[in-house]
Amino acid sequence: MRLAGSATLLASALAAAVLVALAVKPELRAALLAQFNDPASLPSLPEDPRVHYEPAARACAAAAAAALPGAVAKIEAEHGRPFARPPIVGVFADFATYARANGLGDDNVAGVSRAGRAMLSPVMCREEYWRLASVLAHELSHVHFFGWRPRGAARPPLWFTEGLAVLASDGGAAETVSDADAAKAIRDGYSILLDDSAWMNFLSIPFAAEPPCGEGCVRQSFRQRMAYRQASLFIGWLRARDPAAFSRLMRALEGGAAFGPSFEAAFDGSPRQRWADFAKSLQASR
Repeated sequence: MRLAGSATLLASALAAAVLVALAVKPELRAALLAQFNDPASLPSLPEDPRVHYEPAARACAAAAAAALPGAVAKIEAEHGRPFARPPIVGVFADFATYARANGLGDDNVAGVSRAGRAMLSPVMCREEYWRLASVLAHELSHVHFFGWRPRGAARPPLWFTEGLAVLASDGGAAETVSDADAAKAIRDGYSILLDDSAWMNFLSIPFAAEPPCGEGCVRQSFRQRMAYRQASLFIGWLRARDPAAFSRLMRALEGGAAFGPSFEAAFDGSPRQRWADFAKSLQASR
């Protein structure tokens, strides 16, 4: 009886500790909810079992399935190798369910990738349906990249992973900011700063000066898309400048190598040094 009582007390103490940790760290709570709301547990399409969906999103899931083969081929070509394993796509009709599944606890994100899953917000099936294919491809870029990178390896900076995904998807998640808009902003002094922010805050990429939003502009989405598009331009410039070096960087990162040393080995300098060269090239091309 004494042993049983001790075990009960220990279990209660552990449960209390978990509850305290979840209350103090919302990201832990969101991650735990995601474990119990895996989109792979949803029904899958007979025509493409990689696509899982909430029943009310059946038609939207069919649209995602139609776009999936082209998106997979595009990302594999852009990243330079096949997916490590077949991706799973989750298409949601309910915002609350989507927030529980995406690992962020946030329903105000158009798409999220997590643990080999590309998840699409209900907004992709409604007012932003026109973005569905490009956002799907963007999220598949993340699935591909992190599918090869070992679990537990430190994440590269947000500007790199998001810029890569925008580049590989031909503008996915930055659709309303063009390459020309981003280049002009950089020339005008509204360039991103290449810091080491890695995850959880999609608005964490800082600017040298906040880019003007304009009348009717939604600052949060504009700021995010401007940052992503500028990062995409930079990564595209790096790749065009030395395709072999870019390929070496990708393979090193996919193998779990640290970002900073890998970048310097590939491009003979830090990201900030190469950004200065990139910005100078934009000024020369005015």
